Amino acid sequence: MEYSVAMTEYRHRLLASHLIRKDGQEDLCFALYRLGSGENRLTALISEVILPLSGDRQVHGNVSFSADYYDRVSSLALQKQCGVCFLHSHPSAGWQGMSQDDIRAEEMLAPRVKAMTDLPLVGMTIGNDGTWSARFWVKEAPRTYIRYFCATVRVLGKALSMSFYDKLVPSRNFGAEFSRTISAWGSQKQQQISRLKVGIVGLGSVGSIVAEALLKTGINNLTLIDFDTVELKNLDRLQGIGKTSVGKAKVFEIRNRLKSLSIGDDELFINALPYSLAEETGLKAALDCDLLFSCVDRPWPRFLLNCIAYSHLIPVIDGGIDTNQNKRHNNLDQARWKAHVAGPGRRCLCCLGQFVPEDVALEQSGLLEDPNYIQELSKDHFINRGENVFSFSLGLAGLEMQQFLSLNLQPRGQYYGPKEFNFNSGTIDSDFKFECEDDCAYNQMEGLGDQITNGLIASHPAAESKRLLNVNSEILIDNVVKTGLWQYVKRRIKALIKQKNDY
Repeated sequence: MEYSVAMTEYRHRLLASHLIRKDGQEDLCFALYRLGSGENRLTALISEVILPLSGDRQVHGNVSFSADYYDRVSSLALQKQCGVCFLHSHPSAGWQGMSQDDIRAEEMLAPRVKAMTDLPLVGMTIGNDGTWSARFWVKEAPRTYIRYFCATVRVLGKALSMSFYDKLVPSRNFGAEFSRTISAWGSQKQQQISRLKVGIVGLGSVGSIVAEALLKTGINNLTLIDFDTVELKNLDRLQGIGKTSVGKAKVFEIRNRLKSLSIGDDELFINALPYSLAEETGLKAALDCDLLFSCVDRPWPRFLLNCIAYSHLIPVIDGGIDTNQNKRHNNLDQARWKAHVAGPGRRCLCCLGQFVPEDVALEQSGLLEDPNYIQELSKDHFINRGENVFSFSLGLAGLEMQQFLSLNLQPRGQYYGPKEFNFNSGTIDSDFKFECEDDCAYNQMEGLGDQITNGLIASHPAAESKRLLNVNSEILIDNVVKTGLWQYVKRRIKALIKQKNDY
């Protein structure tokens, strides 16, 4: 299991302004956290900062806290069913180790916190340059608490800032292959970008291009989530995919394509999952990522990604293309594509109009897979809009990558919100609201983690059917192992009959 911590930019600034003292002395405080549970990573999501009152702590080179302060914190943690985080500062820069005094203080706290909250104590240290380090104290036997250092600490707001523990997330080695890339923003920023775990949900025309763009930007840890298979009608839109891939899972074909393109010396880690984001396997894998690309055109996954962005503090870069023919059907009437980032401090996908809650319910019910129902929908419904083409997908992928770089680099301290390209006029519109409406429900999810997403896991019949029909040997073996050969054969026959009837 990997461990991490995440917080909003607002809470980071609140903590830093208290802990980093002008007199250079150490200081401390407490915070509450909620859990975010991925497949292989457990994250403490800082939900509330509890600063000391007068008399709550003594600053004397080192710093100590009073019993009353801890009692107040533990009472709030019990009341709100949260974990406890103990934070202090060091007067030096970078990722911080622990002194013997630090270790003794947290070893003393760990059993008390576990007994009160049934959750591990999370310890955090901030350096005088704002770099965080963190650890979980996990009970592994009676009176035995083991310290596990966090691989990362993520701070999210209008920018994404990451602190990495080098022993768990080593610095990357870049040769001449990336010399031009590094010349644009320097080796320090390249190390920040390249050590991110990035997920792509949807490996269609946009997602397949984004995947290759990330690889050539230096990202070597990718999670690909898409249950769909390659069809003949996809071949004019999928990056690097040809006829030999028809009938196979997109995620495996894109993974193989990327591995054939590997241009650096470091090992390439690609987790390819032929699942829906709504299914437990897909959703838990997404929660292991530091950043997600939304390359989907359906409301259900957009709704889920919106929930993840706020409840788990994982930024989501989303985009969409809208095109249609003219009335005589002899030319394009209009085309436009828009890209944006969703997450705390930014406008959510619902407020941006990227999905409508009613359409989420329709997709969950299965009606958007029913040809008869689709025929009854209005012509301007999203399901009846024109298909995008490779050139337009290339444009959108470029806008999404620009959002990715802006979020991480923030050149000259600048950042921007949604951008929309108008193909007809060749202009880019950036006059969009940056923050959500006052009554936005998704902002109320901020930092709630598993409390939100555990209730969103569901079965997805369309995804299950696609896996049954898939010709990839990896999926075939997985299905046979899980269900038995005869059960698999029966389910596959039913799926083939249904597919024939649908067409």
